[in-house]
Amino acid sequence: MPQMHQYVEETDPVKTMVMNPVVGWEHRRKYMTGTPAGTEMVAGYPCDVVEYREAGKDAVAYRVWTSQSLAFTVKTVSYATNGNATMALRNIKEGPQDDALFSIPAGYSKVGPGAKGADSSAGQTEKEKPSPAASGNIVFILDASGSMWGQVEGTAKIAIAKEVLTGLVEELPDDAVVGLVAYGHRRKGDCDDVEELIPLGLLNKKKTIAKIQALSPKGKTPISRSVRLTAERLKNLKEETTIVLVTDGKETCDPDPCGLVKGLKASAIKFVMNVIGFDVTGDEREQLECMATAGDGQYYTAGNAGEFMSAAREVVEKSTPPYGVLKVSASKNGKPFNTFVTITDQESGKRWTPASTSGETGTAEIRLAPGTYQAELKDSGVSGGRAPMVHLKEIVIVAGETVERTADFSDGTLVIATLLNGKTILKNWSNYPRNGTRVVNLPEGTYTVIVISKKQKLNFDNVMVAGGSRETITASFPINP
Repeated sequence: MPQMHQYVEETDPVKTMVMNPVVGWEHRRKYMTGTPAGTEMVAGYPCDVVEYREAGKDAVAYRVWTSQSLAFTVKTVSYATNGNATMALRNIKEGPQDDALFSIPAGYSKVGPGAKGADSSAGQTEKEKPSPAASGNIVFILDASGSMWGQVEGTAKIAIAKEVLTGLVEELPDDAVVGLVAYGHRRKGDCDDVEELIPLGLLNKKKTIAKIQALSPKGKTPISRSVRLTAERLKNLKEETTIVLVTDGKETCDPDPCGLVKGLKASAIKFVMNVIGFDVTGDEREQLECMATAGDGQYYTAGNAGEFMSAAREVVEKSTPPYGVLKVSASKNGKPFNTFVTITDQESGKRWTPASTSGETGTAEIRLAPGTYQAELKDSGVSGGRAPMVHLKEIVIVAGETVERTADFSDGTLVIATLLNGKTILKNWSNYPRNGTRVVNLPEGTYTVIVISKKQKLNFDNVMVAGGSRETITASFPINP
């Protein structure tokens, strides 16, 4: 909801039925029986066709086409009493997605369904609020004025700056929230030559590095205007942002950049101003130190490439809270398994879903602040009862360390065959298709199965289901008990 800077997060498939019919239809089919109905081409993909029917009914309720190569539903038809409905994918393109499609823009607040207004999240309980980001927000302001063509130890300062910042971006964690502003890179003599190259948001390393490498110094040094533009973007954020100004000289457009920073801090915008002075004079350093002090930050001096890299790393490390990593690996019948990972902070009780395990590798790496957590993973695709869940408890996260946990969702197939008088197929309402069998997928374990026919009941104890196995039990009833 960009107009209100809000977002709603919902991972329960039942609750998303109204907003997402694809999920809703899939959930309803969970309680039906599917029958293979051949293979057809849809959108250029060979698809397995399955017809779904409700127990005891002959009419087809859903017809589903699943691509063999994509392992994904590309077409669904619902045969409802008030008219049929079709949902189908078109213009299918295979390849990686842009991570930005799945990132929450900076400044957005998590709200519950039905909440209104940008401040509605204030009414949420502590458990409903999202967990703080593992790393702080960072905005780099890069000097790309003409003086950056000057050389240090035989290399242009802009070339050193590009190399250092590129290396720094590559070292940043994937969930870092980063923005990039540059000045003096487009026009000579223009004090308004300030541009937000990357809005503050989840880090896209490839895009950020490309923007840095494309800079070509040309103009003046409008430091104040670049800081003002950056602060304007931060004024609605509740969390603090670290601004890192990299410059080789003092302001050349406006008279008092230090006073500007003081005024911005007084306006309650939440930021810390750090400054790296690269090959600056004593007079220039005095102005830049004043800005860092006014911004409750620190001034770093760098006379060469090595000092520049050290300063840049130090300021980024100070702006990034300590964290550890939880690596969760999920599998099912020996293969990688895709599922959501819900985290609970044992101390505060906060609960959120930061990631899902990869369908290709079965793993998810989640950055967490030091503390003790629990993780919950669920397999909502298993029939025959409640969705199996794996609870990972007492996960102790230590800064700089990785904790690995595993979740096994292995299941097997249980076939329950029913016979009457040894050979006649029993057509019970719970058997579908009407061939005297009931097929269910169950998590690994030992079960008791009870089969009832009229007044007769047969018990099967200690029925073992192993991952990837197919077990069959036969309930044989006499014709006249």
